[in-house]
Amino acid sequence: MLDILGKHLEGPSTKCGTALWIETLSEEEQETFKLIKEKSKNIKLAVLWKELTAGGYLPLGLTAFRSHLRGYCLCQKN
Repeated sequence: MLDILGKHLEGPSTKCGTALWIETLSEEEQETFKLIKEKSKNIKLAVLWKELTAGGYLPLGLTAFRSHLRGYCLCQKN
């Protein structure tokens, strides 16, 4: 229980859930997400989200996922 309590004493993260999740991935997967973010206007993120969720890879909602990859989530405004 102390680890949970201590985490909240450290203060809020400046990263969104999507950014934190991407950090848990392999380097190659992280680099691929950087490319997807750069080309996000040409990618149907809802379709990508659906495929990743169906595959059991993505523990995030569509709005959080899309907000981060489009560049308008809170972590990118800090």
